[in-house]
This record gives sequence, C-alpha cells and structure tokens, in this order.
Amino acid sequence: MESQSLSRASLHCTDQWQSLVGEIVEVRLDGGLYRRGLVDAAMPDASGLWIALEGINKREYIDAASGYEVWTSLYPRSINE
Repeated sequence: MESQSLSRASLHCTDQWQSLVGEIVEVRLDGGLYRRGLVDAAMPDASGLWIALEGINKREYIDAASGYEVWTSLYPRSINE
C-alpha cells in the first residue's frame, strides 16, 4: 500500500467526491484529520462517500453536508474560491 500513500504537500480539497472511488483520501473535519482511507463507493451527486473497512476502522459513510472535507491528489475543487 506504500505506492498509494499520500504526500501532504500534493493534497488539495475537492468537491468531486463522486470521482474518488478507488482512491486513497484524507477526510478532515474542523481543520483536523478525521480519517484516511480508501474510497470504496460514492454518491453520484457527490453528497457523500464510503471509506472502506481497514483494520479496526469500520466502513464509514462520510456526509458532505456534515462539514467534512475530502483531500486528495486528484480533482481540484471545481468551485471558485
């Protein structure tokens, strides 16, 4: 899994959650790291995604409306900031 590790320097926030299936991401909440993991499913409207089961961490739904941010090396935010 080392080949899929994230370099913090190359990460950026994205709202393109529907395109992240199969990617390793960081999920942040209130400016801090909440969880890191593999996206195994996503809502087609980018309203949420599922982070895969890994070790003691259960498969978890991450809801965009709850204030989570998803950081990845792919797909920069499409909204003008």
